[in-house]
Amino acid sequence: MKKVVLFLVLLCYQLPVYAFPKISSQNVYFYQFDHDEVLYTLKSDEEIAIASLTKIMTASVALDLIEDLDATITFESDDRKGLVEAHASRAGFQVGEKVTYRDLLYGLLLPSGADAALALSNHLVGSEKEFVKLMNEKAERLGLKHTHFVNTTGLDIDNHYSTLEDVAVFLKDALNNPDFKEVFTTKQYVTSNKKHTFKSSLVKSASKSNIDVSYILGSKTGYTDAAGLCLASLAEHDGNTYLLITALADYQTSRPEHIIDSTAIYRYFFDNYEYKILLKEGEVLKTVMDENGKKHDLRATKTIEQYLPKDTKVTYEYQGETSLPFGMSKGDKIGEYQVLVDGEVVDTESFYVEEDILKPFPWEMLTMVAIIAVICVISIFALGMVVLLVMKVCRRKKRTS
Repeated sequence: MKKVVLFLVLLCYQLPVYAFPKISSQNVYFYQFDHDEVLYTLKSDEEIAIASLTKIMTASVALDLIEDLDATITFESDDRKGLVEAHASRAGFQVGEKVTYRDLLYGLLLPSGADAALALSNHLVGSEKEFVKLMNEKAERLGLKHTHFVNTTGLDIDNHYSTLEDVAVFLKDALNNPDFKEVFTTKQYVTSNKKHTFKSSLVKSASKSNIDVSYILGSKTGYTDAAGLCLASLAEHDGNTYLLITALADYQTSRPEHIIDSTAIYRYFFDNYEYKILLKEGEVLKTVMDENGKKHDLRATKTIEQYLPKDTKVTYEYQGETSLPFGMSKGDKIGEYQVLVDGEVVDTESFYVEEDILKPFPWEMLTMVAIIAVICVISIFALGMVVLLVMKVCRRKKRTS
């Protein structure tokens, strides 16, 4: 389950120190895979046009249908119908050209080819209309209540919308497919017929503007008048994997504002925040003694790791018994161990007695009693022997008299 972590509150508190970058993107969704945490959002639940981010779902549905990625189809005129007039981005496939489904998928995601989207629709199910039905059915299966598709390309049209939260869901689902992930994370691809070389639109734009995107593993760009500049990207930093989706960035400048915004957000968090292990399961937090001299290790019952500012002060406090007296019973509370972040309690571990604490059996007294008893028995036996001896002597004297 997604968790919006505590640091969002701390983020607001830290803004005077770590100023969040000024961005033109009006919608943002930032997620960390390994900890299943939403780290930052901005109007991520708003229903908006998503431009070519649509093609993520197009590719996902296509992969559900394709049996052989290397099967060949012939590109037809219907596979590019209306795209020139709509000023849609195209991969550049030509009518009569023999291409594989693999070629179409790379053409769909790397240069964001609308011609590849139509070709996949037409050759897999017969038409774009029928393919869109499958896209909406999959959206429903994924529980996307704020998503509806009308086309496979993402071109602006009424009733075609999603939210960045929903986009994140269908992108994460698509990334579970190794074939999709391979295409999504490829920077350059040469088609099977050697006629086309597709380059990642992110890498091409970033290179022109001299923007470092080396830590971004894969991406899908998008643009329409209604959606502005959009970008969904997968990045890795310090062994953690992140997903960032931005939309409605300003497109009226000559700069790739969606890439500038995304890299600024990544750098902001990478430079100023990190995952801190606050507690580790099994770690001994406190050791107390009972009156029998026995040690009791109070151990953390879970691991707590949070995304926090790098200079966050983490402290710990223990409140409770420091020595366990006789008479404490199993289940009695020993105390609490608190984890504090910048003075605020973020977690409390409670500890309880695991067994009755009883006074030791008085073995020394029992030993003394046993010794006294033995002495008494010996004494009585000796006295009895003396009495018998006296009686025997008396009998002898009586016989001789």
